[in-house]
Amino acid sequence: MSARIDRITSSTLNRFSGVRLDRLVELRDDLDWQQQQLAKDNTRLVPLWRSRCLVKRNASHDYAAVFIKPSQLQQLNSIREPTLLGQNNEIVYFAVTINDQQRDQLLKQHADCRFADLRLLAGDMHPLEAGILAYAKALHYWQHRHTFCGTCGAANQLKSAGHRMVCSNDECARQTFPRIDPAIIVLVAHGDSCLLGRQSSWAPNRFSTLAGFLEPGESLEDAVVREIWEEARVRLKTISYRSSQPWPFPASAMAGFIAEAESRDYEVGEELEDVRWFSVTEIPELLIRGEVFMPNRVSIAFQLVSEWYRQQTGHELATLINQSLPASKAPDNTC
Repeated sequence: MSARIDRITSSTLNRFSGVRLDRLVELRDDLDWQQQQLAKDNTRLVPLWRSRCLVKRNASHDYAAVFIKPSQLQQLNSIREPTLLGQNNEIVYFAVTINDQQRDQLLKQHADCRFADLRLLAGDMHPLEAGILAYAKALHYWQHRHTFCGTCGAANQLKSAGHRMVCSNDECARQTFPRIDPAIIVLVAHGDSCLLGRQSSWAPNRFSTLAGFLEPGESLEDAVVREIWEEARVRLKTISYRSSQPWPFPASAMAGFIAEAESRDYEVGEELEDVRWFSVTEIPELLIRGEVFMPNRVSIAFQLVSEWYRQQTGHELATLINQSLPASKAPDNTC
C-alpha cells in the first residue's frame, strides 16, 4: 500500500462525493438576489416529492436527473421556500418541495419521467447529477423533520435559503442547523481474506462491510474498534482511513476504513444475522454461482471491497460482477 494517498481523489470515487458546487454561502441571506435568480430562465430547480427525485431513463438505459425551470411551477413555495443549493457553470440550482398536484403537473409536462428513490438509481447516473440530488434530498429530510422547535415546540421558520431554522417563539428564538449522523464503515482483512456480514432484513446472500454510528465522546478510530468487536468479536491490529461518502439515506456521512485483524477468530454478534471470512480465491466462484452478492455499487462499502480485491489480485471487482449474471440481477437494497 502506498504511503502517499490523495484523499481528495480517493473520496471522489464514491458516489455523491466530489460535487464541486459553489454553495454560495455568502448569498443565503440575500433575499433580493435569490428572487432575481428564481426569475431567470437559466436557473434550475430540483423538484422533490416525498423525498423522491424526478428522473428519466436515457437511450443507454442510464438515468438522468430532470432539472426544471422556475417557470414550470406556478408556485415555488407551496410547502416551503426554495432552498439554495449552489452554482455550477453559471447555472444556479435550487431545491423545491412540491405537493401532489404539482407532481401531477410535472409528470404531464415530462411524460417520460418519474419520481424515484435516489438510492436505487444513483449508480446509473452522472456523478454530478447524483451529487446534486443527494444534497437536495439531505436538506429536504432535515427540513421536513424539524418543522417544530425541539426546545419549546413552537413552529420553526426556514431561514438562510433553507439552511437554518429559527424558532418563531421570540422568547426562545432557538436556531437549528442541518445535522449529520457520522458513521464508520470498515473492510476488515486478514491475509488473503476479508470479513463481511449481513443483516436479516437484506436480500438473500447479500453481504457487506461492517459499519456503525459514532457514539457521544467517541473518535472515529474508537468507533471502528468498538463496532467490529460488537458485531464480530474481532480484535484489530491496524486501522487505515481510506475515503468518505455523504450518505443521505437519511442523513449520514460515512468514513471508510480498511483494518487488519489480529486473527480470524470471530463470533456473530446480536446486531447481524451472519458474519463470514471470504478468501480472495473463493469470491469469484461464489459470485458466479450467485451464492453471494457484493454491496451496492453506489456505496462506499463496494469501493472498500474493490480496493482490497484489486490489491490482492490486480483485477477489478466490478468487471468480475459484470461477468456474473446472477450478481448483476441482484437487488441493491443495502449499503
